[in-house]
Amino acid sequence: MIERHIDRASCDFYQVPRSYYVALREGADFTTEEGQVIPNHRLTRQGRKARSYAYCSDTAYAPSLVPLIQGVDLLYHEATFSRERSERAKVTAHSTAEQAALIAQASGVGRLLIGHYSARYLDATPLLREAQEVFPETLASDEGMIIDL
Repeated sequence: MIERHIDRASCDFYQVPRSYYVALREGADFTTEEGQVIPNHRLTRQGRKARSYAYCSDTAYAPSLVPLIQGVDLLYHEATFSRERSERAKVTAHSTAEQAALIAQASGVGRLLIGHYSARYLDATPLLREAQEVFPETLASDEGMIIDL
């Protein structure tokens, strides 16, 4: 449930005690001392869903992360190597693009942002495609990039 936001001007006008604000945020109407019922929508505004972000870098493939990042809006996960270099990823405690996508998929995240590419890749496109095969909502990070949540 998304909590509603208090409209202070309306609450002041109807003389709603601050001790009642919690009930308003949860959707309750307010009854004045005269018995007039003031509907909740006149005292509050629709709240916004909280946004969430998780950052997983310099990490080997770790399914144990899944419960910690479950359902975040945006997951940044390193994709240092392609699947062809999965042994190198294991030895150096890094992840492949495919592994990053598997974590995103298992976690039910909204979008995946990959990065921390090995210097051997002059272009991140192959890593992006690899991740998108598993998790289509994948973006490749780039310096200066701005992402709206």
